[in-house]
Amino acid sequence: MWWMYLLIGVIVLIIIAVGVLFYLRNIKQTEVTKEKRHLEEVLQLPFNLELEKLNAFNLNGEAKELFDTLDTRWNESLNENKLQAEFNITEADTKLAKFSFGDGDESRASAKSHIDTIESTYDTLSDEINEFLALTEQSDEKFDASEVLHREANRDVLANGHQFGDSRKPLEALITSYEPELKKYKDLVNEGNYLTAASHIDEVHEELLALKQNMEEIPALIKEVQKELPTQFEEIRYGCRDLKLDGYDLDHIKVDSKLSTLRSELNLIEPKIAKLELDEARDDLDAINEQLDEMYDLIEHEVEAKIKYDSMKDQITDHLFKAKATNFTLRTEMDYIKNQYYINEGEFQTIHKYEQKIESLVAMYSEIQTESDKNTTRYSKITDNLDHIEEEVERINSDQSDIQDYLQSIKEDEKEAIENTNLIDNKKEAVMHSLASSNLNEIPEKFIVMKNELDIEVEEIDRYLERRPINVQYIKEKVNKSVQLLNEFEQSAYEIIHDSELTEHIIQYANRYRKDNESLDLEIKEAVRLFDEGRYKRALELSSHALKSVDEAGLQRIIDYYENN
Repeated sequence: MWWMYLLIGVIVLIIIAVGVLFYLRNIKQTEVTKEKRHLEEVLQLPFNLELEKLNAFNLNGEAKELFDTLDTRWNESLNENKLQAEFNITEADTKLAKFSFGDGDESRASAKSHIDTIESTYDTLSDEINEFLALTEQSDEKFDASEVLHREANRDVLANGHQFGDSRKPLEALITSYEPELKKYKDLVNEGNYLTAASHIDEVHEELLALKQNMEEIPALIKEVQKELPTQFEEIRYGCRDLKLDGYDLDHIKVDSKLSTLRSELNLIEPKIAKLELDEARDDLDAINEQLDEMYDLIEHEVEAKIKYDSMKDQITDHLFKAKATNFTLRTEMDYIKNQYYINEGEFQTIHKYEQKIESLVAMYSEIQTESDKNTTRYSKITDNLDHIEEEVERINSDQSDIQDYLQSIKEDEKEAIENTNLIDNKKEAVMHSLASSNLNEIPEKFIVMKNELDIEVEEIDRYLERRPINVQYIKEKVNKSVQLLNEFEQSAYEIIHDSELTEHIIQYANRYRKDNESLDLEIKEAVRLFDEGRYKRALELSSHALKSVDEAGLQRIIDYYENN
């Protein structure tokens, strides 16, 4: 029986497979049918309507050629791709009927490609037609604008001919020359040569716009040549003459010769304007204006230099006088104190070097004053020297001020060294008196040694202070060392007096507990022994520990009372 079930299974599988094949064929057939409908839609594209738009134009020349070309390209593409698409669709149907799905897909894809080509050709050719329509429309607009520009140019030159001077007739001739160019556009359009007409009117329109701009600029150029620049020439000439009367030396600017050259160049510009050589005229005017600006800058520089000289001369006189007086004072003072104090030899050399430098600056300034007293002066030249003098004298005054401060500091350092030495001596004796009057059994030997060291330092400082010349820097170092040693001496003395006095107070207070506390009694005895041996710090530690064990509050009261009194 099993083979019956197997047979039934095989039959079912075959039925399913056949069903799947028919299902797939239906799907593929649907796709082919879709391409058939697409082909029918493409064949209905209204290219003839698009082409008929060209009938509104003169179908001659370029327009006729464009019409024929577009028509031919459309028919060729339509016929060739239509036949191939129909063949591919029929072929796809045949292959699908035989269940050859792969070959059917290839034929359908080929048909789709040809249909798309027809559609793409339609779009391309339609765009070319629309571009032609837009081009002709733009050309007509430019032609209308060109006619307006031409009429306005004619009207302007007739109504305002005096503004154009000698350029009026060339302008009239140029304007008239555009009449045949405008007519040529119409002729080209009538001949159907729309593309050539568009290119032609583009050039004409651009030239008429340039003509309009030039006509607006010509009166301004003539005004600049005939009035503005000659007026500036006269302003410069008379202005420089007045400045020379006020004492300015302007020979280096060469005003007269430059103005003469500029007048000659200016005389050549108006004929260029008359010939409508406007670019060259503009370049020549720019060159003249640039040279005028350079002259104005040089003149202005001289005026500013005069103002600067007037504002600086009194200040420089004061600074030079101060430098010279300070230098003399420093030389006098250094000659006096060089036997009193050791001074770096470089300071002497600096002062003598500045003496020569100041004399040189004074001589330079004297030459400047002599130059300024002449009938005419080139102030730009002397202000450069003034800047040099000002810079140098400021540096000299600053350095000499530092040297003055240095000399003053030497005297002050000597005075301070004497005061500190006396302070050290007095403080040393005060500390020894504190040690001697304290409760110490005897003054520890280290304090005697430290006092002797201080005595030696003070005596050595006193001997140095009696010498001439004094090396103040060395003395300062010695004093600083002694002050440091004194601070150590005083601090150590304070600590040992503090420990001995506080220990004594604690022992006296702890005596009340010694009868009843054997341990405390032993510790106090040991503290007394250490105190007698001069070991005050250890005695303080031991006595404090003993009292703290029985009366910590009492210990704290003793410490607080001692520290605050």
